[in-house]
Amino acid sequence: MSKMLQNALEEQRKYYSQKLLALGIYNKQVMNNMTLTELKNEYNYFYHNVPKLKRKSTS
Repeated sequence: MSKMLQNALEEQRKYYSQKLLALGIYNKQVMNNMTLTELKNEYNYFYHNVPKLKRKSTS
């Protein structure tokens, strides 16, 4: 069971690392020092949070 869990965690790490590398924000050295939770948070920030632009009032 622990081998399956370890494989699943490695697959998640690989997935998030590949997605963040595709953006070009982080390099491999930086991501190797990040935890899986940090990788997930960064992925969610860059892929799911679209900044909202406020319109300037014309008055």
